[in-house]
Amino acid sequence: MQAFNLDAENFSDMQANLEPQLEQLKIDRKDILRAELLVEEIFWRMVNLGKVEQVKVRVVKKFFGGVQIQMSAEGAPYNPLVEVFDLDEDDEEYYRTLILKANRQKLSWFHKQNQNVVTIGVQGETNLQLKLTLAGMVGGLICGFFMREILSPETVKFFSDDVITPLTKMFLNALGLVIAPVIFFSVLGGVTGMGAGAGVGRVGSKLIGLYASTSVIAALIGLIDAKIFFGGDVPQVGTISAAQNSDAYQFSMTKFIVDIIPSNLVSPIADGNLLQVIFIAVFFGLALNALGNKVRLIQELVTNGNDFFMKLVGMIIFFVPPVAFFAMMELASGTNFDSLLMMGKLVVGLLICCCIMMVVYAIMILLVGKISPLPFLKKIPSLWPIPFATSSSAVTMPFTMNFCTKKLGVSEKISSFSIPIGTTINMNGGCFYMPIAVIMFLKMYGVEIDLNAIVIILTMTLSLSVAGPAVPNASVIGILTVTSTFGVPNDIAGLLFCIATICDRMVTCFNVTGDVASAVMLSRLENSTDEKIYFRD
Repeated sequence: MQAFNLDAENFSDMQANLEPQLEQLKIDRKDILRAELLVEEIFWRMVNLGKVEQVKVRVVKKFFGGVQIQMSAEGAPYNPLVEVFDLDEDDEEYYRTLILKANRQKLSWFHKQNQNVVTIGVQGETNLQLKLTLAGMVGGLICGFFMREILSPETVKFFSDDVITPLTKMFLNALGLVIAPVIFFSVLGGVTGMGAGAGVGRVGSKLIGLYASTSVIAALIGLIDAKIFFGGDVPQVGTISAAQNSDAYQFSMTKFIVDIIPSNLVSPIADGNLLQVIFIAVFFGLALNALGNKVRLIQELVTNGNDFFMKLVGMIIFFVPPVAFFAMMELASGTNFDSLLMMGKLVVGLLICCCIMMVVYAIMILLVGKISPLPFLKKIPSLWPIPFATSSSAVTMPFTMNFCTKKLGVSEKISSFSIPIGTTINMNGGCFYMPIAVIMFLKMYGVEIDLNAIVIILTMTLSLSVAGPAVPNASVIGILTVTSTFGVPNDIAGLLFCIATICDRMVTCFNVTGDVASAVMLSRLENSTDEKIYFRD
């Protein structure tokens, strides 16, 4: 950006020089005003206390998306950020000092080559975690390929079993420690933020309707895709007897609904039953809303609890880049690529489903949300590297909520309510992946795919997607559950886990994408979308 010089005579032109540059970088208006206020205060400190006549001002855009203002002036070392403590409210410097104290974390000073330089942080490096994750993925793939070529299979297995697997398990254990409380406080905070119970019921019914619609559409797309790709001859790997294929899956809606309500407050968190956790959060939230100001302290406790557990998640997801590195290293070094090539049709079919679902999301945002889907389509790929690397929509949840609010203008109360619920019950990627994989394996074992089989597959896919855990390779368990219903032996697990190293990551990306698309539509239905943010590049 173009630098300019400030002195006592032309200081009145500061705003005209600085503001257009910050607006060009899409900085929020409030951040621009704060930056101008800090530039003014630091300039006068450098002039009056540092005894300089001219200050050079330059706007700098950092590599990872951060924006800074650098103010420099020649002279002996002098720190204009030194705070004055012996001031009272009658002193002229009192309120100016408060301004610096309030923004101290955004300011820094150093002296180099006879220049005193003050930097003002205008916008944080919002893309840092994303780019570090991408770097970790690429680095892991490269290291994995080298390990595969250079090291012996025994050494690779030792490194995978004794280094990568324990580190990954520690990460997932840490996540499992906090994910239930995070979902509880996020949903509870979202419910209390909506006010009366009627408002929660209205928003909740819309959300469930959106999730159900996208899940059914995704499952139907998966079935059609599977019939196209595996409708003809498929290489046989085994057969099953008629007796093994006689049991039909019976889904009990009554049992499913009854099991949502827990018998105590401890078991949902201890067992990781997130549907029960969501029920408790909504139940408690309705009670808090009914009591109003009588429980104001409890409402504040909910807000603080949400902040506390989100901070814990933030500390955990700090390790996402190294986890992505090791995950990609294990993928490149240990995956049987010959098996992956044999299942190439499954991967291609999955990619086609992904493309079709993007079209479905675009149409739904246009018709239901009554807003152009182009910003959504343009921005959503920037979120995919994190779910692809971690293969967990639960790990991605804080990123997803932040993405909805900061990139798509979804209100915080909508994102804090819809995303945790979507992470638990809205698995669009799994809905189109499971039918494809199931029908492929059934055909490989000679099972006839008739109307009854299609109904069973569709029913099981939808019911398993609702209660499936938001953890890596959860779809594998769902696929094995469906195939075992038709008598297919669990011997396919090894092959399924092999191909899941790629497919499950793609599925996770579209589980998250479905959550985001529904949040965008819900926010529009509730007239709570910031369109300036949504349409901003």
